[in-house]
Order: sequence, then structure tokens, then C-alpha cells
Amino acid sequence: MKNNPFPGTAGNMPMDILQEFVGVFSRKGWLNQALRIMHRDRRYRIYCSETEFIAHRINDNCTVSWGFPCWAVCIVTRDQIIEDADLSMFSSAELSAREWFRCIAEGDFQIL
Repeated sequence: MKNNPFPGTAGNMPMDILQEFVGVFSRKGWLNQALRIMHRDRRYRIYCSETEFIAHRINDNCTVSWGFPCWAVCIVTRDQIIEDADLSMFSSAELSAREWFRCIAEGDFQIL
């Protein structure tokens, strides 16, 4: 595939894509750890384990503890990829799984 954002995968199967996320998180020492990050002036909570990658958008207009409330904007499991655009009737400004991978692999965010 030309310009494949998942370098070790020949295709776009959810299990293969999850393994790319696992590889990046593992190399960075972040596997099985929740990280609170800032990307493009938005706060997120990201997490990756051997079974899932998940990105939650943190509601900046709330006065409760960080991460509450929040909503999932990207989930990658062995069986499926769910993106914010799939869950909304409107166009989404949230990152796709491909964009999340690039963001994390290239360090295009700030850890809070």
C-alpha cells in the first residue's frame, strides 16, 4: 500500500493495526499506562494494551477531575476500529486511527 501509515502492516486489518500501536507504545515504555496529553490545543487520555488502543477526548468545559466526563474518539481492538466519525452524523474534527498512530509515533503531542 502506498504511503501506509502503519509501517509494519501490509493491510488495514484491525489486529495488524493494533499491533502497530502496541509496538510504538511498547518501545516508548507506555504499554498498559494511561497518558494524559495535549494535541492541537485539546486534551486527551490515551491508553494501549495488548488488546486495545483507546483515545478519550477530555471535556475542557467541566470542573470535575480530569477525564470525567470524556468520550471515546478512537478505539482499535483486534476485531474492529471505531472512530469518532463513525459515531456521529456530523463530520468529525477528531483524529482517525491512522492520524493517532502518526501523532504518537512522531511525538506530535505534549504529555500533561
